[in-house]
Amino acid sequence: MKTRTIILLLCIFCIAALAAGCTSQPPVTSTTVPSPVTTVTPGMTGTTETRDTPSQSVTPTTVATTVTKTSAPVTSTVVPAPSLTEDNGQRIRIKAENFAFDLSRITVPASSQVIIEFENEDSAPHNVAFYTTSSLTETIYKGGIITGPRTITYTFTAPAVPGTYYFRCDVHPSMNGQFIVT
Repeated sequence: MKTRTIILLLCIFCIAALAAGCTSQPPVTSTTVPSPVTTVTPGMTGTTETRDTPSQSVTPTTVATTVTKTSAPVTSTVVPAPSLTEDNGQRIRIKAENFAFDLSRITVPASSQVIIEFENEDSAPHNVAFYTTSSLTETIYKGGIITGPRTITYTFTAPAVPGTYYFRCDVHPSMNGQFIVT
């Protein structure tokens, strides 16, 4: 009887995890836990934002399931992750359209968390990469290249030293601008 209960609970959990994973929400990074524990992170919940409204909080939820190799029961717990608010980072929206960025200058505080919501409206591949200078000798952060129309979020920490830095599309270097750290 215990085996049936465990199998039934595992089936219910798997169905819930699959259903949560089939949403269009971006995944939440899970934390690695020591064996024999398994951690499953089905997805992030929250709200989206538009260009005309201020940033809104996104509250991810991590679902952890503990399965031991003994005949102990299966348990599930919901552990809320810290919410992402304006206090935790500088949220910047930048769009690539007709082989041009809609921003030529991005300004953020030194050592702040920078959250770039990059929207590629072209069918061509683009990215946003940040360098110390236009000579590209040192990379601050290089975002992944995406083919549009598609949106991706990049997160990194701004340099600790204030100054004027550089950003560009690595595929189309004529798409560039100033990255100002204050």
